[in-house]
Amino acid sequence: MTIDLGFAWLHLPSGREVSIVDVPGHENFIKNMLAGVGGIDLALLVVAADEGIMPQTEEHLAILDLLRVSRGVVALTKCDLVEDDWRELVREEVAARLSTTTLAGAPILPVSAYTGAGLPELLETLDRLLETTSGRQNIGRPRLPVDRVFTIQGFGTVVTGTLLDGTFSVGQEVEIVPQGLRARIRNLQMHKTSVETAQPGGRTAMNLAGIAKNDLARGDVITLPGRLRSTALLDARFELLDSAPRPLEHNAEVDLYVGAKEVHAHVRLLDSDELQPGQRGWVQFKLAEPVAVARRDRFILRIPSPSLTIGGGEIIDTQPRHHKRHQPAVLAALEILERGAPEEVLFAALNTASGASSRRADTRKPGGVSRGQPGLQGYEEEEAIRRSGLPAAEARAALEMMLEQGQVVRVGPFYFAAPVWEHLREAAKTLAAEYHQQYPLRAGLPKEEWRGRLGLAPRQANEVLAALVAVGDLAEAASASAVRLSAHAPRFSPEQQRQVDTLLRQFHENPFSPPGRAEIEAAVGPEVIAALIEQGALVKISDAVLFSREAYDEAIRRIVAHLRAHQTITVAEARDLLDTSRKYMLALLEHLDERRITRRQGDDRVLGPAAERW
Repeated sequence: MTIDLGFAWLHLPSGREVSIVDVPGHENFIKNMLAGVGGIDLALLVVAADEGIMPQTEEHLAILDLLRVSRGVVALTKCDLVEDDWRELVREEVAARLSTTTLAGAPILPVSAYTGAGLPELLETLDRLLETTSGRQNIGRPRLPVDRVFTIQGFGTVVTGTLLDGTFSVGQEVEIVPQGLRARIRNLQMHKTSVETAQPGGRTAMNLAGIAKNDLARGDVITLPGRLRSTALLDARFELLDSAPRPLEHNAEVDLYVGAKEVHAHVRLLDSDELQPGQRGWVQFKLAEPVAVARRDRFILRIPSPSLTIGGGEIIDTQPRHHKRHQPAVLAALEILERGAPEEVLFAALNTASGASSRRADTRKPGGVSRGQPGLQGYEEEEAIRRSGLPAAEARAALEMMLEQGQVVRVGPFYFAAPVWEHLREAAKTLAAEYHQQYPLRAGLPKEEWRGRLGLAPRQANEVLAALVAVGDLAEAASASAVRLSAHAPRFSPEQQRQVDTLLRQFHENPFSPPGRAEIEAAVGPEVIAALIEQGALVKISDAVLFSREAYDEAIRRIVAHLRAHQTITVAEARDLLDTSRKYMLALLEHLDERRITRRQGDDRVLGPAAERW
């Protein structure tokens, strides 16, 4: 009895060579059957004439229907063991059962492996049906879902699978997803014949260099580097079978089968609280481990106990955000992704604003400044194409059209859906405005804080800031470490300005023995001091010591001049040079050591490497 996948090939009467995946028929091995049925173009369903439709036949038919396998032939085997009347009765039973599936109207051919009766007709029928089957698309994103891994002495690791969506060539570097491992194609075979390039749709054996057999497993995917991202969340349209034993509840535990992968998952119902048998709905799968799949991949769901197929459907978004349930914007975006034209699909993939708004909360950081809106991001061209699931050429054409029509905005290498960009602009300005309101004397919101609250990666944040500065929405503070509104400038109130004038006079009167930090904080407050430091009027020497800018520059000038004349200087000499106390001098020299203007050598100081600019 077949318990695992088997593989062979066949020459049809026309000379066409086809790959055959033999899957287990017994109900105890449905899991293995699912690992091999994903990439087929035509199903050859075997029904024994002396037994008729069995429970496993029902489940196999349901799986083929859920996978939308629309071409098939039924081989009615063992016809030499039954009377003609019984054979016709079984044929009618099979035809009736097929009538409600994607295989409705499929040829049903009586055959006998023992006598050979009907086998030529079977081969001719397969040939005829495959003649009208469109070839597998080459969309430049090759992927090989691995269904077998083994080693051959002298060659190393070999994987097999049905090649989808593109070609592989000998010598190419490939990536194993979801692990992210890299390897090189040493050899390719199709039907035990070495080839330089493997074409989509065929059974392919790939000899990989630079990776061990134990690093791979059934369900992994071989692809070109960067072409396919793994995910632990999937959005999908799901159909619960009429024969399901019970309704599907929100957050139910299921086993998901896609490609050659089996993974445990929780299914979140996005548009209902429970699905009844025969109903369809939008779901989000939270997977126990990452998988590598593509948009439009079909999948099957089974429940672990009792082990049974309950439904299946189509993956619509392979990189979704975590959605709140019953959100009209989320459901509308999924509808577009399912049925839309290329530009609509691409727009929905880029339009993360709806996903962000479904997650947004009016949360605020301590101090009252809002966190901004997560999810307002753009995507580089390759990532945008991956998210859409469209063929690369089709997606690029749609991007160009949408740019011309203003539906998409390009910022550096990043593409934003226009609503996302407008949301991002407003959020960026709002963060700066709120910060100015809370800290009016500060130059601006620190860049890293601004970036983090917007949820942008560093490279994208730099491009976004440059674009907003270019149109006058924002500006960079003089120190280039903060972001501000273009019109913002720290301004002291009249009372604060009087206090600042008094304070700066004290610094001018005693330039190298100024008031201590605690004293001036008591006089003007920490925010005014922070503003004076940020504006450059005061220089922080240590936590306790501040100098005016003029005194600081003069102190360095005198010390550096002394060192150039005498090579060394002691603390006492520096104290006398500035007519100050040891407390101030120690703080200043340690500060100059940190800035490498001076360098300590025993009890003396000498010139440091940064002294040149002085």
